[in-house]
Amino acid sequence: MSPTERLYSLAIGALRPLLPAAHLLPDKLAEAVRGRRLAADRARAWAAEKREAERPLLWLHGASAGELAGAAPVLRKLRGERPGLQVAVTCSSPSGRTTAAGLAADYHGYVPLDARPECEAALDALRPDALVFAKLDLWPVLCAAAAGRGVPLGLVNATVRPGSSRLRWPVRGLMRETYARLDAVGAVSERERGPLRELGVPDAAIRVTGDAAFEQARTRVEAARGAAPRLPPRPPGAVRLIGGSTWPADEEVLIEAAAGLASEVELVIVPHEPSEETVERLIALCRDRTGSVPRIWTRLSTADGVPSPGPVSPLVVDAVGLLAELYLEADMALVGGAFDATGLHSVIEPAAAGLPVLFGPLHDRWEAEDLLERGAAEAIERPGATAAIGDLVADPERRRRMGEAARRYVDEAPDATAADCRLIGELVDRGFRARRGVSSGRVP
Repeated sequence: MSPTERLYSLAIGALRPLLPAAHLLPDKLAEAVRGRRLAADRARAWAAEKREAERPLLWLHGASAGELAGAAPVLRKLRGERPGLQVAVTCSSPSGRTTAAGLAADYHGYVPLDARPECEAALDALRPDALVFAKLDLWPVLCAAAAGRGVPLGLVNATVRPGSSRLRWPVRGLMRETYARLDAVGAVSERERGPLRELGVPDAAIRVTGDAAFEQARTRVEAARGAAPRLPPRPPGAVRLIGGSTWPADEEVLIEAAAGLASEVELVIVPHEPSEETVERLIALCRDRTGSVPRIWTRLSTADGVPSPGPVSPLVVDAVGLLAELYLEADMALVGGAFDATGLHSVIEPAAAGLPVLFGPLHDRWEAEDLLERGAAEAIERPGATAAIGDLVADPERRRRMGEAARRYVDEAPDATAADCRLIGELVDRGFRARRGVSSGRVP
């Protein structure tokens, strides 16, 4: 480990005695801390019964739901091609744990606390033949411990946002040695090569494989086509605007637009964190701005399914895991995270559904730039947002053109799934041969 990594490891170790008091933290953070503190024990308990040393094991890690969902098609293809492969999936957040539970994994849970004892214990238990991360979420101590054992390290769907804190001090100094340890990196596009090198990734390790999130979005949309609708019928003549993965700044823009456009728009808000507090805040905001109480998805009755002419109150979807399918029931989408510093969420899913895509001015995803260049998206400012939304609502031909361009963009994306499978397969083969003392050949 580098001196910076040793200092980081000491700092994490110093915090360990405080972790039992994590229940005093906000609920989700407390759950994540507790899960990571107990992760090594859970891995050890699973491995004692189910780890088969004669079979190769892939350890796949993603920070949260988005990272793991993007890697899902790769994992499905790997399991189909390599039935002898065991897979452990870990995450860092409660949303990731929900997604991990739905993947084709033999073991799923939190990643261990990034301290030497916990990382060594998890590695002892799982005995992985490759450790692969999704997007960019590497853990320094875990990577150092795995590399010290000769476990190949990989990264798939790799992308570096222009404003990423990882490109700036002090994170860049801390993480540089960690990224330098990567044996193979699948970048989503050629434009990522420079930033990845800046982080410390060896140029020889980088290959452009594309983004498997495109395949995931296509798969979910096609699976949902023809399914029974989840939303009530829209009012006659109204255009349905869905706000996807929204935060307070996005919700204020959307509710102002709903108030200003009245009977022209039916607003559906799908918050990124649909907690009770979020729902109550949206109820108060709707009352204040629109003079109406929003409908809440889990509280809808059969009477709410009967459309009537005139203005309709916004609908708040207080559930998770539905957004990709709900996009198919909308006419246009505003994706959250770009009206403040939160960070723009995925624009691939609404594009796959063939929707015109709107977002705020603080967009930092290359997919957003691509959609803008193709005329499939529009970045709007907070002042004038209602007018910009209203212009699109009033122009069905423009919505059609934008939606077709968005869907075409997703359909034309390269097959990242196959390329990422090859990358991961090579790492697993190398690690398994080294662990088993086999000189060559593909693993079972």
